Amino acid sequence: MLTTYEDQRSNLFDVNRADSPEARFDQATVDDVMGDIWSKILPMIIIMMLFSGTMAIAPSAIAGEKERGTIATLLVTPMHRNELALGKIISLSGIALLSGISSFVGIALSLPKMIHADAGSLDMAFNYTTPDYIALLLVILASVLIMAASISLISALAKDVKNAGTMVVPFMLVVMLAGMLPMLQNGASDNLAVYLIPFYNAIEVMTAVFAHALDWTAVLVTLGANIVYTAIAVWGLTRMFNSEKIMFSR
Repeated sequence: MLTTYEDQRSNLFDVNRADSPEARFDQATVDDVMGDIWSKILPMIIIMMLFSGTMAIAPSAIAGEKERGTIATLLVTPMHRNELALGKIISLSGIALLSGISSFVGIALSLPKMIHADAGSLDMAFNYTTPDYIALLLVILASVLIMAASISLISALAKDVKNAGTMVVPFMLVVMLAGMLPMLQNGASDNLAVYLIPFYNAIEVMTAVFAHALDWTAVLVTLGANIVYTAIAVWGLTRMFNSEKIMFSR
């Protein structure tokens, strides 16, 4: 009844009202529309590309060494175990980052075909500033570090590469689920506590960057949290390297 009455009053309470439907217009800019699309699609793509690149090499770097028996040679070298753990994580992160970036570039170049848009309009939609790209790069670097550290921990517990791949699957499903969450929400969260959650914090920052809503406080909280988590993982991996029961389990 209220809807009918409002229609009879010429829709006086409509937002963006005009005398005829044809005269109404969409006030969203190209950046607004495309930013909303990118913020729902690209974080999931980026996080999955980074994870797949890390997962392809991390199990072989530790579980593979245990399976081949070469881990013993590394453990008797004159270096601290924390140096060995940190070296493993950094080297894995570098390779995974290159793999993720190359995959992302390929997907970005194919986006015009995927969304049936011409290259010109797509270029106009990627109207991001230098701070946006810097924040994105920093968050990706921090995310790759914690990914490599997490998968390295799992690989150290596994007996061989096959076993490591099986153990990583539940972890992969959790990351995939986190990557899909931006599709179900409207923009990034304003709650800073969210940016303490590993992996999901990076997805939230990416969502904000692509939606033209960069918040440097959230970026700094994310970077700090991921660095702390990586340090904890390095400590845990060091403890595993010191345990012969774990390193030489077959």
